[in-house]
Amino acid sequence: MQLSLRMCCCLSLLMFLGGCNGAEGEDAMLRLSAVGVAVGAEGDTKEISVATYPKGEDWDVSQNEDQTWFSCRKSDNKLIVTVAPNYSNTERIGELMLFSPKDHFPAVFLNVWQEAAEVQRHATSAAERYDFDSEGGVYSFSIFTDAEWSISTEAAWLTLEKDLVAGKASIIAEANTTDNTLSGTVTVTIGAGESAESLEIPVTQGTRADNPYYKLCGKWEITASKWYYSPNGSLNSLDYAPNASQYYLIFDIEEGVYGESLVMRNFLYPGTKLEVRYDAESGGFTIPFGWTVLSYNVFFYVTMVSSSQFSYASIEVPVIPSVEHTALTPKMPSVSGFNYIGFGLWTYNDNGIKVAFGSSYRPTMFPMGDILFRKAQ
Repeated sequence: MQLSLRMCCCLSLLMFLGGCNGAEGEDAMLRLSAVGVAVGAEGDTKEISVATYPKGEDWDVSQNEDQTWFSCRKSDNKLIVTVAPNYSNTERIGELMLFSPKDHFPAVFLNVWQEAAEVQRHATSAAERYDFDSEGGVYSFSIFTDAEWSISTEAAWLTLEKDLVAGKASIIAEANTTDNTLSGTVTVTIGAGESAESLEIPVTQGTRADNPYYKLCGKWEITASKWYYSPNGSLNSLDYAPNASQYYLIFDIEEGVYGESLVMRNFLYPGTKLEVRYDAESGGFTIPFGWTVLSYNVFFYVTMVSSSQFSYASIEVPVIPSVEHTALTPKMPSVSGFNYIGFGLWTYNDNGIKVAFGSSYRPTMFPMGDILFRKAQ
């Protein structure tokens, strides 16, 4: 960092100071190697040579008590001046006094000058707050600044990492194994001293009981206004009283890949297994009807029935949870040309006979309400 022309000129000067008659009538004087001290905003230590006449004449140095941003001391025939970094946008000017303890010469005053810090410009990509779920994870953000910065927290359950070279910080939380919601604050400090700026980021972590993903796991009951069953593989208007020995109206949702997928077991028929995609935004999942499940050669479809025929389609159906996560609603899509739409299964029973199961509702002809999954008690 370059000093001003005024300071450079000052540092190039030498001063010869004449004294007055001492107490004993002898002439005494001080000779200094510089008329002042000038340093940059980053601070520095300077040495000034002090010569006395007569040789060995005693001298000392002092400064005002309120000028704490620099210090001075004697060292044999040298004056040592140490100036701390200046983080403010204002230059600093101080003064030292060299004097004779025996009053053999008048006091000599020495200026100390320090330039102002450059205006700091910075930004960050950090969010206003971070909320971890029960399983923890990592949140990372960038710090854009040419000043020094640091990151800290008093929350023992958080781990912080910083990369000063890349200008990146990370907040890390492990799984919350307690029954309590955790909270804390992460502080990012940019700069130091008077110009330092701090950003406080609230951080929380929920419990597994509050985790929407785990609220989906458990036993669910399928409810619908009317069910259809056909042992020959076709769905028709024949009402069928559910028989637990032939197919299940209760199925299980189990954990899959955390935060990505879940597993539906025994859905409409014993032994079936279907992986569904978890949707973190809605807190529900998407059933990919039309996929083949290798176990039992089961084919899952959305079944669309017209007045004379039915067909199958590969359609992804989102399933949305209620606020309390006690019910799930499959959002069946509207399909042009069909009277009603539902979901169905086509498989083969133990005797090799094609069997179709399903439930449907007629939104235009016979309103029967939504198909729902309800949490089993």
